[in-house]
Amino acid sequence: MRTEDGLLDYSKYFNKTDFFLKLGRLVGLLGVKTLESLLVLYYLMFDKSVPLKVRGIFAAALGYFIFPTDFIADFLPVVGFADDLALITYVISQAKQYITPEIKEKAVARTRELIVKNS
Repeated sequence: MRTEDGLLDYSKYFNKTDFFLKLGRLVGLLGVKTLESLLVLYYLMFDKSVPLKVRGIFAAALGYFIFPTDFIADFLPVVGFADDLALITYVISQAKQYITPEIKEKAVARTRELIVKNS
């Protein structure tokens, strides 16, 4: 399954372990809102009320975030995450209809845990 821009190709790069390892490494750089957005997409990806194709798009966006050599390589200072953040911002804006208070609460709670654990 692919979108016209090939976004879903990145879904194969998503896995829970790498996702949480990268979040832990970047917790101080990403900011609270970005962490919450990433975690909202993570929890939506497992929400059975969200259509499978849409969950695939969420998995692709998170896979893109994990993949170190995407459009702008993540190891480049400052600009390395610009494309990741732009994509996450766009996908979150498209996901608003699926975000329930429960999903938001889980993301906020996990964000707090990550900040405390990695401070």
